[in-house]
Amino acid sequence: MIVCPNCGKENQDHYKFCLGCGSDLPRAEAEATKRPTPTPPTGIPALGSEPEPAAPVAQTEPAADVAPYVPEAIDDGGDMGDEVQSPQPPDDQPVEPQPQEPTGAELCVACGAEIAPGFAFCGACGAPVPGAQPPAEVSAPVIAADSSRLVLIQPDGTEGGHVEIPTSEVAVGRDAGGFFETDPFLSPTHAIFKTEGSEVTVRDAGSLNGVFFKITPNESVEIKSGAVFRMGQELILFERIDRGSASPDGTEKMGSPIEGLWGRVALIVSQGRLGNAFPVGGEGVVFGRERGNILFPEDGYVSGMHLKLYTRNNKFYLSDLGSSNGTFLKVADEMRLGDGAFLLMGQQLFRVDL
Repeated sequence: MIVCPNCGKENQDHYKFCLGCGSDLPRAEAEATKRPTPTPPTGIPALGSEPEPAAPVAQTEPAADVAPYVPEAIDDGGDMGDEVQSPQPPDDQPVEPQPQEPTGAELCVACGAEIAPGFAFCGACGAPVPGAQPPAEVSAPVIAADSSRLVLIQPDGTEGGHVEIPTSEVAVGRDAGGFFETDPFLSPTHAIFKTEGSEVTVRDAGSLNGVFFKITPNESVEIKSGAVFRMGQELILFERIDRGSASPDGTEKMGSPIEGLWGRVALIVSQGRLGNAFPVGGEGVVFGRERGNILFPEDGYVSGMHLKLYTRNNKFYLSDLGSSNGTFLKVADEMRLGDGAFLLMGQQLFRVDL
């Protein structure tokens, strides 16, 4: 028999824990059959206190606040009336602990920890739960082979993530989450994209600040009156100067002289508000930071000579002069883009990959 050094309860030799108080039992072979002293060990004193010897504990009484072990009752033959006295269990049979009220939680077969319903593995030791179905594997979304990608280009020129553009329409904007939601200049639904063969179509979804595509350097692109383009941090509106025809009764409209002038450009300072305006005539005008007709010396994103606006055969054209950061034209309607095209939405630059 092993006597518990904490409460004095006698336990079977093969027990690891006391049935009286639950304390660890000494396992030394030499002490397995020897009755130890009834005085328990002093233990480890609290920090800063002097160790005090523990008071002797009677072997026949359990420790305070510890429920005594009560074996199953047996019949005494009636000599003791209604009360029954249970002897100690035989040495060759282990005594089962008293059953506890069920908690409804499954117990781990490996460590005995409670496992929440629906879990396939024990949270304490990681053992699998018998009969539990493992979680279904989540497969990556299947992207059609003919889809394309919209790739975010970071300020240092590296790629910062991408979104797939399938053959069905997909909307991007702040509501799309990811790197879109951090740009306050994007509308919740900003633009609609769709892959069609070897091209990507883009349509402005009624955004506040618009969608801009990068024009090819040193190549002319035709624009219409009302076109909006962007270079550096400057947002510019182009309008054709047209005094219009006379009234039905033949009266001419009055205005400042416009001889030789065919258009004007104005800075857009906010939604529906224009700032400085400049007339355009003759062979056209050149925009730049250091050289040209219209200068933006404080905009470090504008090149020395950045852009030219001119007219030919009563049509109007923009030509980027090989600038470092490019010139972007606002998408008016639905537009088709090829592989490698660049888009500016909000304050973020994107590339189309087919």
